[in-house]
Amino acid sequence: MNGMPALPACVGSVRRQTHREWEHLVQDGGSTDGTVDWLSRQTGLNWRSGKDGGMYDAINQAWARSTGDILSWLNADEQYLPETLEIVRRHFESDPNTDAVFGDCILVTPEGRPLAARKEIPLRGWYAVNGTLYVQSCTLFCRRRMVERFGGFDTSFRIAGDKEWILRLYYGGARFRHVPAYLALFSSDGGNLSLHPAMKPESVRIRERFSAFRVRPLRLIPRFFRTAEKLCRGCYGWHRVRYEHTKNETGCSEEVRAVVGSRWMWPKRNEEERAARGRLRGGA
Repeated sequence: MNGMPALPACVGSVRRQTHREWEHLVQDGGSTDGTVDWLSRQTGLNWRSGKDGGMYDAINQAWARSTGDILSWLNADEQYLPETLEIVRRHFESDPNTDAVFGDCILVTPEGRPLAARKEIPLRGWYAVNGTLYVQSCTLFCRRRMVERFGGFDTSFRIAGDKEWILRLYYGGARFRHVPAYLALFSSDGGNLSLHPAMKPESVRIRERFSAFRVRPLRLIPRFFRTAEKLCRGCYGWHRVRYEHTKNETGCSEEVRAVVGSRWMWPKRNEEERAARGRLRGGA
């Protein structure tokens, strides 16, 4: 809701996909910022605008009227990279037993400047239920049969519904595959939903629902193993990235090349740390 001015670029990132067989639905919660007027002028979009029960209810509604076999969702301030749908298609076709696919993402400012390169590891329920969900929703795709079998989002959650849904699929036997490739851009303006007042009670509900360790010190054990696995797989440190940041609904884009760290930080700190590492390297 009220996703302008980021929405046109999000739509443009779908329109410029190298894989052309897709269906794009927009579910708007009754925006008052010009979104509806903009949507009414677009072609190739199946859109609706009206009252809903929140973000997760909106996704459920859109999926209910969709026709594709593979489902995903983007928030207005997120973008797919140009080859994302083609990469995902190949992985699903190569293994009919794969139920869901997710990949890596690049965190950027609203203007497209890189903040962090988030490389991940295969989904392990033990890690996620006792810690942070590291499947970024903007990189996640699942077969429709998973929604038909396990249902959509639990709309009683306002912030952490994606974590509950993913764990529900995982512990129900869904087969997740991690694709070691950047699939999406995740935009941040410095806010963090983990600080929302609703996050803590929802996190407690999820831990209880999926039998996480009750004592916090014990929850540090799987977090340690996750960190160790990421370290062994080369997820941490500095990474050279090259990506295209879509600017508008026509798919006009700007190419960005950078060396960016794995930690989420703002650009100035990124540059200062990179310079410090250069000085240390030179002093050696």
